[in-house]
Amino acid sequence: MDGHTKKLTLNEIERGVTERLLSGGVLYYLALAISGGLVVAALVAGVHSMIVGHDHVYGVTREVPWGILIATYVFFVVTSTGLCLVSSIGHVFGVESYMPIAKRSVFLSIATILGGFFVIAFEIKLPWRMAIYNVISPNITSNIWWMGTLYGVYLVLMIFEFAFLNLNMHKPAVACGFGGSIAGIAAHSNLGAVFGLLMGRGFWHGPYMSIYFIASAMMTGTAIIYLFHHLAYKVNGQQLSADKPMMESLDVVRRLGILLICVIMFFTIWKMV
Repeated sequence: MDGHTKKLTLNEIERGVTERLLSGGVLYYLALAISGGLVVAALVAGVHSMIVGHDHVYGVTREVPWGILIATYVFFVVTSTGLCLVSSIGHVFGVESYMPIAKRSVFLSIATILGGFFVIAFEIKLPWRMAIYNVISPNITSNIWWMGTLYGVYLVLMIFEFAFLNLNMHKPAVACGFGGSIAGIAAHSNLGAVFGLLMGRGFWHGPYMSIYFIASAMMTGTAIIYLFHHLAYKVNGQQLSADKPMMESLDVVRRLGILLICVIMFFTIWKMV
């Protein structure tokens, strides 16, 4: 127990991060370089779309204002919310079998929500206007306003939660994790309502869409947790089979994912009948 409650200093964290970055193999640095190149390419494409116009790049019009970036944004925020909710089962609500996945899952939730924010920033063309008018001229009757505001709160809480987890400060990490879970559920249910209240696509219309989005978020979260933990052990040259607690945790996550797939199939089939 003492090892779990020991608080790390900032110098120890900095030293650990530096050693980790310098200890990677060729595959690690190759993946890092490819990822960095993709980020730069995405930024260039986003800036290009702002210069030449969204209608030219994405084929959108005033009549059809939502393009492919909306689907990309939804994927990222769905994934982030799911990662947050699944990881919170362990370190927030005390289910021991989910404890080993906490830190990496929270980190991934931050990375994916930031990806979602960057995507939506390029979609709306003038993101600084949204940031300014979201504060000085809020429309509290708008689902989209609540979605953006709550996701902002969610991001801040997740960053603090990740910091507290790395500092082994359990109580503030639990508080931030609980707050982040509430903000994530509220924001994501608002996102579901944005689609559910529109009549543009009959398949995506209906009052149950908020519930469907929460279930699909957790399903996606289990898949990402399972995938990236296996990749992390592979990249680090470690044997996952030698880490029994992690193996048991991922097995529980896998079972939860199967259950959620069945739930999503239930929703989808009855929607199509």
